[in-house]
Amino acid sequence: MTYIVPNTFIENKDTKLKSIDNLYYLDYSTQKKNDFISFRTTMHCFIVLLEGSKVIHFKDQDFAVEENEVCFLTQNNYFMSERLAKNDQYKSLVIYFDDTFVFEFLKKYKIEVTSSKEKDIVKVKSLNDKFLKNSIDVLQEYVKQNLDENILKLKIEEIILHSLRTNKMAFLAYLNAIKLSSGSRNKFILESNLDLIQNLNDMCKLVRMSPNQLRNYIKQEYKLSPKVWLDKKRLEQASMMLKNTDKTISQIASDIGYSTVSWFISQFKKHYSITPKEFRYKT
Repeated sequence: MTYIVPNTFIENKDTKLKSIDNLYYLDYSTQKKNDFISFRTTMHCFIVLLEGSKVIHFKDQDFAVEENEVCFLTQNNYFMSERLAKNDQYKSLVIYFDDTFVFEFLKKYKIEVTSSKEKDIVKVKSLNDKFLKNSIDVLQEYVKQNLDENILKLKIEEIILHSLRTNKMAFLAYLNAIKLSSGSRNKFILESNLDLIQNLNDMCKLVRMSPNQLRNYIKQEYKLSPKVWLDKKRLEQASMMLKNTDKTISQIASDIGYSTVSWFISQFKKHYSITPKEFRYKT
């Protein structure tokens, strides 16, 4: 199953999700072991692992996050599995934030991103740093007491500052990855989730825009309507898959979001003047 977060929690009005200005705070726990769940994040986030452990699966490596570690992730698509602690409990805090928050944070604390490297994921050990651990504990208590969101936001910023201090070079590379990809954030979200998009409403949910905002964005960036842009991107991706993979026509149609193979073949032929099968063997 694929979860789009924090969108799913927002749409379902999850009581464990708290809005803090342009941030979201999620108190997450489970007693059920989940293996290889697909998470597609439309915001950056950091996970504070309180009990249990997590494995984040990339195409070429696995990244383990253990209890008392803080893991920062850029907005991306991930596969994750959760391992329960000895008391059959997995608990974590997740803070979601966007590019605007990052740039305001850098400006507010006069932080220069000097790294030329990019990291989509970085972690620090809260147990090894009493100041970081204290900030995490206090944030949880503040949320329970329902304190003013400005105070909560300051405490979240404090956690990030301590994480920067604890693992500076890696964290600057993480911030650099966000900075360099900021201009194409919405484009990345849409293009990496083509298989989940069936209509304009799906696109709006992914990038958290109104229909008018999305139309204006697509028109400004690509000089196209959302529907024409979606069809164009789907077929571009299909042509690449036909050339570079052994996937069947049916698999490709499903991967890029077409509900039926016949409709995919019809649209492909309309665009390229040949069928997907002919394209694969004649180009």
